[in-house]
Amino acid sequence: MRKPVIGITLNWYRNDQNKIGSYGKWLFGLNQKYAELVAETDALPVGIIPAGNKYRDILEKVDMLLFTGGGDPDPELYGQQNNGSKACYRERPIWEMDLYKASREMGKPVFGICLGIQLIGIAEGVPLIQDIPAQIAGALDHHGKPQSPEKHFIRIMDNTILHGILGSKAEVSSFHHQVITNVPDGFRLAAQSSDGVIEAIESDDGGVVAVQWHPERDFTGPLILKSMLSRLSVGD
Repeated sequence: MRKPVIGITLNWYRNDQNKIGSYGKWLFGLNQKYAELVAETDALPVGIIPAGNKYRDILEKVDMLLFTGGGDPDPELYGQQNNGSKACYRERPIWEMDLYKASREMGKPVFGICLGIQLIGIAEGVPLIQDIPAQIAGALDHHGKPQSPEKHFIRIMDNTILHGILGSKAEVSSFHHQVITNVPDGFRLAAQSSDGVIEAIESDDGGVVAVQWHPERDFTGPLILKSMLSRLSVGD
């Protein structure tokens, strides 16, 4: 039995304007914490470099996908004008949402983290709350600082995959200011914070688990990933 292969999406960084002609518009990278997360499992990590529309060719080489965090998606992608989004990206969200749709068609399990849950939501027809502090009265601090992400408790719903892994409550590491507005069709609410922010969703078929917090930065990541990998059937 071979080890499962996890395809991990990369962050997109804008290249210096004077380098675009020689090097291209984008640099691709990954925070080390994602690599450390996968290293705690028995899986093999593979970074997915965007290359045209070869989604199915890429997906045939991996057993599951991990959609990582990143910057704000362009609100035009979900039919809104800018209302608090910052330094918006368009190319990465479009590419990753197409990758996500192809993964669902091919039955590949998906683990979405932070931007990952947002892009899953948009791909499934759900818009975003663009700035939690401005649009949710009495909201918790979900953002914190890059060097010190905010930690807060979430309530995990009964009869969900996450409840079976983490129980009814967990303290998680949070670093975001946007969130999906509601649970998409074909999904169920899996976790929520005390201010009503959606913290996790799961697809009804169990193939997608997506969280708004950063499990690669706390104890929840290895538990979730190992559980998802345990349900994989990997051949030789």
